[in-house]
Amino acid sequence: MLFTKSFAFVLFFILFSSLSFAQEPRKLRIDANKPLRLSYSSKAWNKNPNVVESGVLIFRDAGSGRIARIEVTETEMDSNHFVGYYSISWAQDEDITPEIYISPSALRASSVQSKNIEKLISDGALVRKPYFLRPEEKRLVSITVFDSREQAVKAFEEYRKQLSQQVAVTKPVVAPAAIEAQEKVRLENALKDQEAKALKADAERKALAEQEALKQAEQKKKQEALSAADRAFKKNQAKELAAEALDLYKKNDFEGSATAFEAAVELDPENKTFYYQYGIALYKTNSFDKSLVILGLADGPEVNLTEKTYYEGLNYMKLQENDNAISKFTTVREKNDKSLSASASFSIGVILFQQEKYDDSKKSFEYVLDHSSDPQLDSQAESYIEQIANVMAYQKEKSKKFIIAGTVGLMYDSNILSTSNSQIDAGTPTDLAGFRGIYGGSLEYRPIYTDKHEFSGVVSINDMYSWNESFKAETNFQNTDPLSLGLSLPYKYKGQAFSKAYLLGITGSYETIQMNLDGQSGREAIVNSTGVTIDQTFVMNENWFSNYLLEIRSDDSQLATAADDNQSATNYSLMTVNTFFQDKKKSEAVIAEIGLMQNAAEGKNQKYTRFDVAASYLAPWRWNTSWTARLGFYSANYGDHSVGRKDDNSSLTLGLRKPLNESLTAMLTGNYTINKSTLDASDYKKYLVMTVFSWDKAF
Repeated sequence: MLFTKSFAFVLFFILFSSLSFAQEPRKLRIDANKPLRLSYSSKAWNKNPNVVESGVLIFRDAGSGRIARIEVTETEMDSNHFVGYYSISWAQDEDITPEIYISPSALRASSVQSKNIEKLISDGALVRKPYFLRPEEKRLVSITVFDSREQAVKAFEEYRKQLSQQVAVTKPVVAPAAIEAQEKVRLENALKDQEAKALKADAERKALAEQEALKQAEQKKKQEALSAADRAFKKNQAKELAAEALDLYKKNDFEGSATAFEAAVELDPENKTFYYQYGIALYKTNSFDKSLVILGLADGPEVNLTEKTYYEGLNYMKLQENDNAISKFTTVREKNDKSLSASASFSIGVILFQQEKYDDSKKSFEYVLDHSSDPQLDSQAESYIEQIANVMAYQKEKSKKFIIAGTVGLMYDSNILSTSNSQIDAGTPTDLAGFRGIYGGSLEYRPIYTDKHEFSGVVSINDMYSWNESFKAETNFQNTDPLSLGLSLPYKYKGQAFSKAYLLGITGSYETIQMNLDGQSGREAIVNSTGVTIDQTFVMNENWFSNYLLEIRSDDSQLATAADDNQSATNYSLMTVNTFFQDKKKSEAVIAEIGLMQNAAEGKNQKYTRFDVAASYLAPWRWNTSWTARLGFYSANYGDHSVGRKDDNSSLTLGLRKPLNESLTAMLTGNYTINKSTLDASDYKKYLVMTVFSWDKAF
């Protein structure tokens, strides 16, 4: 059936906490009464292949700020896969919003206080990791942690693959390129928003600076009007207030310190050192814009210009004005300051890591290791380098140009259809029941894979081998076994259209189908097809993917038939698939399909117009499986048929899918079909049960 291929695309929802402009916690909550299983894959943590290693993940509840260290242990020696379990004890009757961080070795000891970890998080030294959350069993929540958005997308995409109604082919509900297009546009829009906010903030800071300059000028004017004695008195008052402010600062009373420094500045506006100290106190109170303005007024021999620049960088980093932050931190790093240059380089590394510029980020962290004398900072830098190694190993795997895939399975079919054109579902029923072995594979060469463009060539072969119900070979069965050979050249463009994330796919294809219809030795070609498919996907909003497909295909029938039964045809198909998610975790979806096909055959008995509708429901289930239910209907009207023909076909498909490992997936599907036709020979009922194992690997 032409439309059993799944062209539905769903919106990827995951905590992209690694993005610099997405620092607010998502409103994703989990039941605190259920135990957690956390898993994380890391080649860098597997330092000794002969030892079962361990590591620590930091779990933080965004609502309460509670922090827990969760030890994860390698599942077996040299597996690179770490798993740990944890039961939440502090919020048994409340939902929590989880955040996950990778713990550097310096933070893994239980003696490290939570407030120290919280400070590293608030300072941006630890970056939230993307993760994939799903209820795996009735009393268990599974959280899979990743180093990068790309890895999370890949895992999500693998999880979302669903059974196709076609016998030997599986299609992902989520198109990877569509996800990338949506995420790329989201990144671009977020960067544009950042730039606009930065321009607005800069204008506001300039206005604030002008106000401060006027205020300073007025204060100086008032000071000059005072007598020398009064002026000296006020200067002494200012020094006392500044000393008090420093004492408050040391006690972590930053609000009180900032207030005291502000009063000191008003009493002695000529003392630029007060502005410097005032600006740092403002940074500690999260008054980042005002801190930048006040630090800009600070100068003089007592002002440490390197430290001032460093705090300006910290302010810009907190405001997510990353270009300005990197510029300031780079200036500090170039000073080779023993106490600040390594910290500045660490901050540059964090920003570049968030921007997914991993090579440059790694160089910044390597500078830290070469120049830092702080063991904790070294440990944090090493942790990031480990994460970068994991990400780069993944990217190296992803950049491989060859992808090989294979499928093998077994199906029981209650009524094997005999058809000379696999694109037409309503073939002639044989009333033969039996088992059919399914096997096939494909090889893809992908020479172009960029942020916007993909192009590849795919050769494929799919075959069947049938037995009767006693698993014995039988000619009547095997004469209906199709051998399909195909070549396709898919191109994809990922970008924007009408202010929406957009994916355009154009695929040229050739397919030949062989079948032993004459019952003689060997199979011969029965139809050769060439075609082009134009596939467009728009991300309408966060929960709605809308797909539109146009296919034009030319079928050249090789069968010797009467003129009225000639199946050579030009086939035109239009289809739209809309996917709507039903929950915030994006684990449940409703998929609606509508299609129209015109088969302009040379033989009038083969001409038809067909209308399709289908609805599917997708959801996770226990034991790391997902299930799908699909109800489909089509009506095919053969308007020029010599005796008149109209087919109404209804089908129900239920499927389960379970990934066994990174490359191998098991699938089980059941289908029941009723085809009611005005042509008695095409009237049938049938059911099938099929299990399939699919495997793919890049190299």
